[in-house]
Amino acid sequence: MLEISGLTSAYGRIEVLHGISLSVPASQLVCLIGGNGAGKTTLLRAISGVQPLKSGTIRFDGQDITRLSAEERVKSGIAQVPEGRQIFGSLTVEDNLNLGGWLHGGGTSAERDAIYAMFPILGEKRNLAAGGLSGGQQQMLAIGRALMSRPRLLLLDEPSMGLAPVLVEQVFGVIESLRTRGITMLLVEQNAAAALAKADYGYVIETGRITHSGPSAQLIGDPKLREAYLGI
Repeated sequence: MLEISGLTSAYGRIEVLHGISLSVPASQLVCLIGGNGAGKTTLLRAISGVQPLKSGTIRFDGQDITRLSAEERVKSGIAQVPEGRQIFGSLTVEDNLNLGGWLHGGGTSAERDAIYAMFPILGEKRNLAAGGLSGGQQQMLAIGRALMSRPRLLLLDEPSMGLAPVLVEQVFGVIESLRTRGITMLLVEQNAAAALAKADYGYVIETGRITHSGPSAQLIGDPKLREAYLGI
């Protein structure tokens, strides 16, 4: 569904992505792991259309979207759950969900009800300001908001960041649920063990370059990766 070839990107004169190539097959969960500053978030921003490219191509569902705007990419079926959640704190929980479904007239009550069924606490707090939610609840809202755009490809940027272990488990449970529903996902995550345990395939990025790739089970069994990223 997603095919990236030879992608390079820079902040000013500093190139941070160096010829990235990867693919995400339909209905699969692919994870991208790497340390701080490796280029993970920049890559997702490039896929979403908010980070300029120097070279390379991005194809989505067979179509070249390299020159499409961020808005056009959302319309095509790509949604991102950004690092740090970036919810609209002064708006209510429900208003945040409605904004996620803006391309579809704010979404339907059935779609909102599906999000509330997935995250019951959001239903309980639907009329409260989103800024008053806990970090875990804000992460649930960020995922729900992205789902309201009816994505065919979901980009998840560090969904477990800053969460207590019990909430990390809950978030990964939701990711597993989305996977069983056939939603294609590219997951960026520093919690490499949890990400690889859920993913079908994985890539390792170091200083803006893909250094390893393979089925998740293969990466988990790689002694060098186990030491560098899994703490084993």
